[in-house]
Amino acid sequence: MRTSTLRTLLMTLLLGTAAAHAQQTVSGGSGVDYQPSIVRAANGDLVLVFERLNASAFGDLWVTRSSDDGANWSTPAMILGTAANERHPALLQLPGGSFVLFYLKGTGATSSYRLFRATSPDGVTFTEQGQLALGWATGGEINPHVIRHPDGTLTMSYQRLGSGSYVAQSSDDGATWDQLKTVIASGSQLPRIAYRANDGRYLATYQVGASSLDVFAKTTTDVRNWTAAPATIESDGDNHDSLPAVLPDGSFVVFYIHADGSQYDIYSRRTADAATFEPALPQEISAGASDVEPHPLIGASSTTVQLYWGRESPAGSGDYDIVRRDGVVVADFIFADGLD
Repeated sequence: MRTSTLRTLLMTLLLGTAAAHAQQTVSGGSGVDYQPSIVRAANGDLVLVFERLNASAFGDLWVTRSSDDGANWSTPAMILGTAANERHPALLQLPGGSFVLFYLKGTGATSSYRLFRATSPDGVTFTEQGQLALGWATGGEINPHVIRHPDGTLTMSYQRLGSGSYVAQSSDDGATWDQLKTVIASGSQLPRIAYRANDGRYLATYQVGASSLDVFAKTTTDVRNWTAAPATIESDGDNHDSLPAVLPDGSFVVFYIHADGSQYDIYSRRTADAATFEPALPQEISAGASDVEPHPLIGASSTTVQLYWGRESPAGSGDYDIVRRDGVVVADFIFADGLD
């Protein structure tokens, strides 16, 4: 059977799987709910922090949780809301059961933006602990993405406005960070990072461009050395919002969005070696709606994940909700099995 025919059958199966696992609204209503950060707590609850924007695109951070694996969600509650702009949450749970949250905060002038940390004993009430010291004399740090290693080290990727993408590490749950200002990629935006513990390999993804963006990936086993040439995730058209994660079998999956006219759709690509990527899998193709900022929740499966994202419906309305879908297939079995 020809590869093209096999892929057509695969796409049909994927779309059938999507229909079987219908999209569900986590946080709805009018307005802009955006940028979910999701973790499974030690007690099994799902805890999701997201940003809610006002008419001036200033954000506050809100939390909702589910005790039945996402079937039902609590009424969202504000956890961090001031006159400043709080956005782009990155939530982790620590081994003792407490939570730590990282986010950007500023007054509106881009030079004021800094990264901040808040803590919570229960994932319900969060207390801001102050600005992160990353070695910069002036402001301009945005878009933190934070992961935790098995030994307790935290690794954070972040963006400096007008400069590029950087990485820093912490050995005290994010209270202090190295100030080495390690560059991942100059002139890039919105970096996110993943780490495979069995061989110490990092995968960072980011976007480059202005009105039409490309998405790239870099990999290294030395967090201080990102000099290897990047791999292309997507360079056809306009692409944004990439996020890598490690599956239980050790492979990486990267989610991102791709423009289809005035709307955005969600795709993913998988890689075993962090350098050669399988063909793109369509994950959310929605006529009349725009789907952005996909964030997967990795579980025990290496072939499916829960996926959370922001949906604008109809496209162009400015009304975004946080939605989810379970059973999202991330493995392209045709190419993974060598049938091409």
